[in-house]
Amino acid sequence: MTIIRFVNGSDAAVRLSVAETLAALQAKPGEAGFVELPGDDGPIHLRPSGVIALFSDARKGNAGFRMGASAAAD
Repeated sequence: MTIIRFVNGSDAAVRLSVAETLAALQAKPGEAGFVELPGDDGPIHLRPSGVIALFSDARKGNAGFRMGASAAAD
């Protein structure tokens, strides 16, 4: 599993290894400039130019970043 970090700061998990994801992102995008990658909840369509980082994630749903607890309002 690979976690993709986008330029807007959001993340997406895909069901490919980092090497497979890199190969897919380097392939020529379709007519609209999007690449389709397999995600847990269905296909993810993204523009390769919008990706800034890839992280390997062996544990489903935990990329090892964005740690912290939210505070409850009183």
